[in-house]
Amino acid sequence: MSIDALAQTINDLDAHDIYNPDDESNLLNGEFLSVTDDRTRQLIEQIIELSKDVLFKPDGSPNRRAITALRQRGINLSEAGSPYPNDPYETCVLIKIEEGYIQATSVQLGV
Repeated sequence: MSIDALAQTINDLDAHDIYNPDDESNLLNGEFLSVTDDRTRQLIEQIIELSKDVLFKPDGSPNRRAITALRQRGINLSEAGSPYPNDPYETCVLIKIEEGYIQATSVQLGV
């Protein structure tokens, strides 16, 4: 899995005409995923799978070199705190596109 593949898949999703009747910004929201089109779901699944290998190191910490490389390719990413207050050892990277965002997360091991 590569940075280029992740960048291409994010760009493909951003260029795709996403069916989002409720203007949901969280593209992992269950209700959104249940009503959107198959191509959108496929691209989001690919982004999540690629993100596991590209955006995070084996210990679950953010891969800042990959994040920087993606930013240099024009991908809008930001590191965020854990989306789950009860799990402060989770790493979260927000992937932002015009239609909304995808939270890519990983548990930090050995913390």
